[in-house]
Amino acid sequence: MKIYCKLIVCLPSENSQKPPNAPRESATPVPHTPRDHPRGQSAEPRNREDPGQASVPPSITSAAKRNDLLRYGTVLTLDPKTAHKRISLTENMTMASVSDEPTHYPDGPARFSVCSQVLTSKGFSRGRHYWEVKMSSNNFTGIGLAYNSIDRKGPASRLGRNAQSWCVEWFNVKLSAWHASSETVLQNPNPIRVGVLLDCEEGTATFYNVQDRAYPFHTFVFQFAEAVYPAFWLFSSGSSVSLCKLQS
Repeated sequence: MKIYCKLIVCLPSENSQKPPNAPRESATPVPHTPRDHPRGQSAEPRNREDPGQASVPPSITSAAKRNDLLRYGTVLTLDPKTAHKRISLTENMTMASVSDEPTHYPDGPARFSVCSQVLTSKGFSRGRHYWEVKMSSNNFTGIGLAYNSIDRKGPASRLGRNAQSWCVEWFNVKLSAWHASSETVLQNPNPIRVGVLLDCEEGTATFYNVQDRAYPFHTFVFQFAEAVYPAFWLFSSGSSVSLCKLQS
């Protein structure tokens, strides 16, 4: 297995490691649909010092019907101008994988140069939007959101390691939620297909394990400073993510 990203960037920081006996924070799988979360009401943050991470609203009691999420379905494509040179994109710009050889993309200010990441072409600042991502394996993969202003050139460009991005990340079979270099360890449902519901009006992004129904495993709560873009991080050769065609 080949690893692509400088170790100073891609390995979890010492500050993020918890003592062996420390309790693990987890997000209990409870559902989240737009009708369950009244407009203007925020989910209670898990850590009051970090409003970027929060538990799912406690008032929700049943798994979401996938059709209720598909009504907000949006079509996404990956933006080749942002792709790291180790990221290979399919011709239709819906699948990203780590390449053994660098891709000959032209240099540009939007391109990630340190970690193997890519954004979508479309960002969102209002409304509700839902998409699904299929992972080749639930390890060494991150799915998240980022402002267009995220750093592209330095070690702070890693998803979730800055104030401009949020992600759920599978690393050595551990699932964590990251924002502003703060880590919350989650229960890992080992999903193959992950759904994301972004509610710009509420300021929430909920991640689902999509099966016959959609089972949420984490929600971020945040106030928008600018449009957010779906974002992806891939760490090793053989890892890939695909934007799914949504069908009810």
